[in-house]
Amino acid sequence: MRFVILHGAGPHGAAAPLPPPGTRPGAAVLESITLAPAEAGVCMARGSGEMQKVDAPVAIPVAGLSIVEAESRQAVADWLGEATLHGGEACFEIRETGCAGGLAGVDPNGAATQPRFLVLLKADADTEAESPADPDRLAAMARRNDESVRSGTLLAGDGLRSTARATRVRAGSGRPSVLDGPFAETKELVAGFWLIQAGSMDQAMAWVRHYPFAQDRPEVEIRPVR
Repeated sequence: MRFVILHGAGPHGAAAPLPPPGTRPGAAVLESITLAPAEAGVCMARGSGEMQKVDAPVAIPVAGLSIVEAESRQAVADWLGEATLHGGEACFEIRETGCAGGLAGVDPNGAATQPRFLVLLKADADTEAESPADPDRLAAMARRNDESVRSGTLLAGDGLRSTARATRVRAGSGRPSVLDGPFAETKELVAGFWLIQAGSMDQAMAWVRHYPFAQDRPEVEIRPVR
């Protein structure tokens, strides 16, 4: 099965590191990135028109993202429980991948030749309820994903199932704590992501501006990758 691990920030603001391979089965890491600080990010939203930059602080508490293959969510949680972080806790959120509407994800592919940006789609009540999306909009998203892969812009992407299928792990010097979802803070949750490459933040914003999101009022955060 495929999972996404959202890394919380460690004591110095960097993404909490994954534990090294050990005796547990753990997870095969397909992609792992660390994000620039939230201050370097941009928020975009659509009201009645197209997606526009909005004057709002980046609110999703994610400092890194990893895509992994593992037997189960529990296997990932057990592996992450072995993480150690001097002077603080390592915080992770494990999410099952897959669009509830059936939109195919984009496997990690190719080496980037330009700066990379992570586009995080904010969750809302509909995504958390896994409400059906309009088939025509999903088809438009699939076409746009395919076009972006062919052009070399889209390096990876997937939807995330609701937090009813999520687990949070806090590990450090003591016994790890594990909490299963669902989680309540909807505006800080992630419903999907795209890893793209672009020459600048303006170009990344232009890609977002022309993306056919299935949500009526999508909101995203764009974060540069370190």
